[in-house]
Amino acid sequence: MQLQITTQLPYTQEDFKLLRDAIYNYSGIYISNDYQGIFMRRLERRILALAMDSFNEYYYYLKYHPDNHEEYRKLMDAITIKETYFFREVDQMKTLVNEIIPAIRREKPFETIKIWSAGCATGEEPYTIAMLCIEKGYHLGNARVEIFANDISQEAIQKAKQGVYKQTSFRSTDPAYLQRFFTANDDGTHRVRDEVKELLNFFCINLLEKNRLTFLPIFDIIFCRNLIIYFDDESKRKVIESFYHKLYPKRYLFLGH
Repeated sequence: MQLQITTQLPYTQEDFKLLRDAIYNYSGIYISNDYQGIFMRRLERRILALAMDSFNEYYYYLKYHPDNHEEYRKLMDAITIKETYFFREVDQMKTLVNEIIPAIRREKPFETIKIWSAGCATGEEPYTIAMLCIEKGYHLGNARVEIFANDISQEAIQKAKQGVYKQTSFRSTDPAYLQRFFTANDDGTHRVRDEVKELLNFFCINLLEKNRLTFLPIFDIIFCRNLIIYFDDESKRKVIESFYHKLYPKRYLFLGH
């Protein structure tokens, strides 16, 4: 059932389809008719910010303006959902630190183990992985862990780099981890400590832009637990193919439950 959400600016079904397809071609994210109202409301914020008069004008801006790539970045910030929290689906991560990493360390005891958190939103997932790895001592020695984390949203990545979180991010966090790995701020937020940040490399990237993935190393483990649910089958195929080429043989891809 389509949600009935109105916008200040009028639009036609053709406007919706053109903008939906533009977003899909850029990001792989497919907006169904059920979310048309929410989608157009969020686009309207960008239209008004640019002092434009119509959705049609905005479509042509995305299609032809020389700065359209920067606008797509801002648009991703506007339409993507960044809801996440620390220690989400933690059983997967316990399997990672208790079984998978020890097995890899036995196989290659003198090489860095590389992990990629793809679609990391504001960083809670990769920071959780880092904390569990530090707890096990995987941040030390030759076979230490190095974690890469990306999102298509520049805003989300900036928040991840800052590493400052409100209480809602700690709904599943044991107080012992909060005390060990965070510093409390006067405003009630908590900041990730530097020893955790040192394991992380954050970057903003679109997973469908294969040429931009070339700078990444080959990984032992890839997490992509929340992102591809927003993709259609063709986009999923493209992203999984990229993961295949970025994984060592017989290594591990974690997907959502």
